[in-house]
Amino acid sequence: MNADLPTPAGFAAATKFVRPEDVAGNIPCGSDFGTIIENARAYADAGFTDIALVQVGGDSQDSFLTEAAEPLLAELRASI
Repeated sequence: MNADLPTPAGFAAATKFVRPEDVAGNIPCGSDFGTIIENARAYADAGFTDIALVQVGGDSQDSFLTEAAEPLLAELRASI
């Protein structure tokens, strides 16, 4: 992606008409651990041994790490 859209302006132009619901249908987003775990399980069932969880948005990084990361990882470990 960075090779095709190397600048913030290019990325902004390419995503100008993308709505949250366009993304939400393809990427598990939000605070519902069940949805995230269900989607991660599909990859684990397919044989993936490593799954990356990425919190997007600089304004929420600290709250994600302090409030969500630990319980989410605990639920993932118990479920997968």
